[in-house]
Amino acid sequence: MNMSKKLRVLELSEQLQKNADDIIAICVLLDIPANSRISCLSNENAQKIIDYYKENL
Repeated sequence: MNMSKKLRVLELSEQLQKNADDIIAICVLLDIPANSRISCLSNENAQKIIDYYKENL
């Protein structure tokens, strides 16, 4: 069974050196289902958040 790696909001915030609450706010803007620091993100959704930072900050 091939399962894609999941990334928690907290792990992504550490990688990006951003506040986890800010990442959750971006999830709301991008309609990504995540409402806590331990919510799991797909690789695709994590990339959308990374792209958002690149384009907007």
